Amino acid sequence: MSSGEIIRKRLGYKGKMNRKRIIFVLVTIFFFMASRIEALTYLGVSHLGDPISGIGARSLGMGGTSIASATDSSSIFVNPSCLGVLEKKEFSVALGIAPVVEKVVTEDELTYFNSQCYFQLNSAVVTFPVRRKFSLALGLAPLYDNHYQHEKSIFDAGSPSEKIGSASINGKGTLYAYSLGGAWKPTSYLYIGGAINFLNGESSLKSSSAIYASPPTAITELKSKISGFNFTLGGMLCFTDEFRAGFIVNTKGKVNDEWKMDYPTWTEEGKRELEFPLSYGFGVAYNFVDEVSSTIATEIIFSEWSGFKSGTNYRDIFEFRIGAEHYLTDVLCLRYGFYFQPFYGSKEFQMVFFTGGMGYKFNDIVSFDFAGEFGKRNYYGDAAFFEERQIIDETVMRILVAIRVQH
Repeated sequence: MSSGEIIRKRLGYKGKMNRKRIIFVLVTIFFFMASRIEALTYLGVSHLGDPISGIGARSLGMGGTSIASATDSSSIFVNPSCLGVLEKKEFSVALGIAPVVEKVVTEDELTYFNSQCYFQLNSAVVTFPVRRKFSLALGLAPLYDNHYQHEKSIFDAGSPSEKIGSASINGKGTLYAYSLGGAWKPTSYLYIGGAINFLNGESSLKSSSAIYASPPTAITELKSKISGFNFTLGGMLCFTDEFRAGFIVNTKGKVNDEWKMDYPTWTEEGKRELEFPLSYGFGVAYNFVDEVSSTIATEIIFSEWSGFKSGTNYRDIFEFRIGAEHYLTDVLCLRYGFYFQPFYGSKEFQMVFFTGGMGYKFNDIVSFDFAGEFGKRNYYGDAAFFEERQIIDETVMRILVAIRVQH
């Protein structure tokens, strides 16, 4: 018996839902998917965006682990070979809220907070098993996020208590991956998978400042359209029914960037070709199957940002993730974990996230997952918007709710 079969057996709970009800659920979900999207950090919006970790609520709840532990269709975005454990048609979608809180401490020890909240689409996937050894999947997920909003007051240098103006920064846009992939199961213990990811997205970064004594407001805006593609390759080896290991490779992505810069009195525009970094990782998972089922998973992912071709000086980074899933009953489970995410733009800045969640299976067709994360990071201003060396205390939170429908 494979590890996927063990997990499905532990989750066993028979039930029925007619086709009309399933269609109603799917139509409702796609209606709400129109409201997007997620928001993260100033460091991300001032560079290439924030990498999205934890595709799907189950993965996020387990510290973002997926390479060897995934058992749902969202694995197409991380390790497509895990699609091979699915024996039924499946539709999954994860939606949620991303509140962001920033605490800014100025050199004169003034402190203020900035909060925001956005709806988000985390992932949407449809998977179809083809015969006994093949599975195909089609999915959509954000890879890099550029949403950000911040406002600040400008005070007179000679009279710090006198407000003389204001400044704001507003970032929008997300780089999406439209993925088509599948998995092949040549033997009972080996899974091989791959996916082609079509990358597409738009972003804008608008900054404005106003000195009340001398209007009008000065506004600059950088707009960008990005399109391209890359490949995801993965494999999973089941050494025993309990222990399995997986690997992934995300090839370099060649993308075209059409940009336009609007200044107060003139406009510039142009095109450039970018090459997104190569990344690869390795993960293991162990299933403890006794009266109840538990899973522990860990993984490491390396990203070669130093090879990013854009005239920048980024550095290679690695992410470490660990998580666990524990079934309290055959239909209810708890999940928890954490992951470490350095910033590719500077070795001084890194963020640690703590995650948790739960899952509930109503019957053999419908199940729900809930997950949340809490992350902290400190960094310094870059003199572009925040004052140079100004201390920024940042908190990032995400909440995801996912539904899986199998038929």
